[in-house]
Amino acid sequence: MDRKELERRIYAGERDFAGVDWSDASLHTLDLTGIILVGANLAGANLMDVMFDDANLEGACFESADLNGARFQDANLRRANFDNSILVSVYFNRCNLDNASLKGADLRKASFQEATLRRANLEDILSSDLSFTDTDFTGAKISISDVVDHRAVRVTLPNGEIYTLPKLEGENL
Repeated sequence: MDRKELERRIYAGERDFAGVDWSDASLHTLDLTGIILVGANLAGANLMDVMFDDANLEGACFESADLNGARFQDANLRRANFDNSILVSVYFNRCNLDNASLKGADLRKASFQEATLRRANLEDILSSDLSFTDTDFTGAKISISDVVDHRAVRVTLPNGEIYTLPKLEGENL
């Protein structure tokens, strides 16, 4: 299905695209409010500035996708895979990211508000100007290469692991 056909189906009211393979697709700037992409493959897709409000994306694969400027509001992202994705300036508001993997993701200027990331994997993330408000990281694994301009307000981390990778300078470079 090409972009034009997808837009036609979405604007006609179709929302259930569970299990589709849109890997490497160019879907930038689409409004995908209310979409169901359970188990969908969006690996390598261009999803810049896409709105995923009230979306069910459980188990979806966004590996190596470009989601720069995307918005997730009231979205189910349980078990979603964002490994090595570009999530610069992405907004996650009231999202469930339990058991999601964001390993190696670029989260610069990303914002998480009232989000749950229980048992999520945030190892080796790139980050600066990262913001967390009312976010639950219970059991999550987090490693950050450089802690610069991060904000965390009312964050839960019981039994979670968080560590900062050492900077490589001089002889260690």
